[in-house]
Amino acid sequence: MEKLFFEKLANFERKSEPCSIAIPFPKGMLKDIHQVMITDGHSIVPSQGKITGYWEDGSIKWGLIHFLADLPANKSKEYFYYIDEKVQFFKNNFVITSKENKIIIDNGVLHLELNNTKGDSLFSKIQADHFSLQTDQIIGPCIQANNEKWIAKIDAPWEIIETGAVMTQLQTSGKHYNQNNQDFINYVLTLRIYVGKPWIQFDYKIINKEKEDFQLLDSIQFNLRPKVHDTIHTLLGTSNYATRFIEGTGEKEITYVIDAEHMLKEANEHMPEVFYGTFFADWNDSEIGGVCATLYQAHQNFPKAFQVMQDQLSIQIVPEKSEGLHFYQGMAKTHTFFLHFHSPLEDKMDLNKRSLHFQCPDRPILDSSVYQKANIYERIFTDKKIPEVERVLINMADRRGKAYGILHWGDAPDSGYTEQGRGNGAPVWTNNEYDFPHAAMQMYARTGERRMLDYMLVAARHWLDIDICHYSQDVLRQGAQIEHSAHHITGPVEISHEWVEGLFDYYHQTGDFFAYQAAIHIGKNILRWLEEPRYHKKGEINARETGWALRSLVALYKETYDVFWLEKADFIVGHFEQWKELYGEWLAPYTDHIVIRVPFMISIAVGSLMRYYHVNPQEKIKKMILDAIDDMVENCVLDNGLFYYKEFPSLRRLGNNTIVLEALVYAYELTGDKRYLEIGIPTFESYLKKSLGLPQHKKKVGDAVILSGQGPKGFAQSFYPVVSYYVTGMKAGILKES
Repeated sequence: MEKLFFEKLANFERKSEPCSIAIPFPKGMLKDIHQVMITDGHSIVPSQGKITGYWEDGSIKWGLIHFLADLPANKSKEYFYYIDEKVQFFKNNFVITSKENKIIIDNGVLHLELNNTKGDSLFSKIQADHFSLQTDQIIGPCIQANNEKWIAKIDAPWEIIETGAVMTQLQTSGKHYNQNNQDFINYVLTLRIYVGKPWIQFDYKIINKEKEDFQLLDSIQFNLRPKVHDTIHTLLGTSNYATRFIEGTGEKEITYVIDAEHMLKEANEHMPEVFYGTFFADWNDSEIGGVCATLYQAHQNFPKAFQVMQDQLSIQIVPEKSEGLHFYQGMAKTHTFFLHFHSPLEDKMDLNKRSLHFQCPDRPILDSSVYQKANIYERIFTDKKIPEVERVLINMADRRGKAYGILHWGDAPDSGYTEQGRGNGAPVWTNNEYDFPHAAMQMYARTGERRMLDYMLVAARHWLDIDICHYSQDVLRQGAQIEHSAHHITGPVEISHEWVEGLFDYYHQTGDFFAYQAAIHIGKNILRWLEEPRYHKKGEINARETGWALRSLVALYKETYDVFWLEKADFIVGHFEQWKELYGEWLAPYTDHIVIRVPFMISIAVGSLMRYYHVNPQEKIKKMILDAIDDMVENCVLDNGLFYYKEFPSLRRLGNNTIVLEALVYAYELTGDKRYLEIGIPTFESYLKKSLGLPQHKKKVGDAVILSGQGPKGFAQSFYPVVSYYVTGMKAGILKES
């Protein structure tokens, strides 16, 4: 039996609170997801599970479990899970039927009727007790652009993605249409409904597959126009500390806009990936009740607005009175909001607290031993810890630059790239270079610090939407992760800048299949590039390009166990062999008159080959790795013990790239010789001396508000080399707890 720990969170009791937990299982342990039982320590509680990953023997590797928890006010609580010998199916408490081209869902308190006829509006009816919205009272989502209104219509029937004892998830997709039935901007709409709960979660994803380079979207709205029966009370709430309310009677419109000016002037001390505050609007009829809308992470994804009046509640995803949204071809963007239906007597503080809880829901935490026993992450766990190392790792994750803005939240500019002029004066966005989400996920697994999980979720969602090209007529851009660039998606595609592991992490934690598909598309894009002539010319490629590609292909294999992903691996290994044959060692062309040793690139090559060696051991790979490391150790270490940056007089400065530590760990693994680990001590100690300040300064640049600090690639690149060296060094006895 393993513990699910709920930390103290809200000051109100939550009964049957919807929760979820992604659980990794050791190979061979679990054959059927219905064997996983959740208990409060006394009795089994209803749950539903979804398999998100398998081991190569067909046993379950990852399961996402939804369940309902009773959680006390102002206290922590423990739940547990265990694997039963028998499977157990819990009653599905949803009533789901189809009638007259509609799909009808009832969760006990909400009644939804969704249209299934092509060309219809998405919703036919939403009813909660006496309050109801008919099809003509639910407008949108709709986009204002090119002097026209474009409304999302049914193109594909609603699909039940998942249903069970706890939750039903439905999805439809299509395009927005104007009054002349012309189409514009693709969408995917996902609804999540929980049993017995009076709220619906909307995930509205827009995708630009138009032919032009970009579209200027003037506004995006979802409007509700309930029928008035009696006195109307309207309410707006916004907070980062205590919630500030604006109240009205419906006779006069009340509205509030969160824009760049708001973000610049408002102080906030939270880690905003976890929580910033809330933003909600309520329409309440004293006879029939009402609906309260919450925009998830509205401040972080500004601009956002609400407008409430006698006959309308307008959720303004991109406000009418804003600069609009420059939405580039190939981009996607997911907008999340909640509709909470309630009685006319619902207290505003209860609405406020539920809205705040939408922003920071209860999340159970697994003990790090669960991840360790499942053996899904290599070399990140150690029983013996050095406090200084743990502090530095946490600071590197916490104290990095960030950015607010609808297209930028989840990413940050890289100051080095920006100062080099790569953005022609504009910020150069990191685009999750070196896979920050995967580093954050591993940090969460080893520490159990919730914010590390939230770092992963926010960064991966940005990456999934913004930094991947979801549409292009160029097959070499289609499905690719775009290299760090201004405007995120305007840069080139390089297979040295395409990662997948963080997307799989996001899929395991959320069940969002879009992330899984995106990782597969990136892999296929890498394979298309490897067919290009540039990768078939001896000596004209470098290890960084094909090395990172090999890492992603091995990761795809370990996720799917489909040998298809390894078909190009030996081709890449051949590149490394040719590289050495051409220059005698792993040297890199630099200026026209030199080839030089670059410890960074040699270490990338070593790390990539070692990942392949772990799934397909070959003696020639082992020899190639050790020859390269021995050459690097012999020629690239300065008298002070650090590796130099590059092998040329003008570049022979102190190297600070920790990736050499990972290469030394692999040399130790292959030989058992502690000398390799001892060589890394100066680099390791140098890393520990890093001093990072909290992001202090905010400034508006273009449509972003940027918080100063090191870009996210610093932590992303250094995490695994440092931690693997730290863990290995502790076990080998060359590092001490003191």
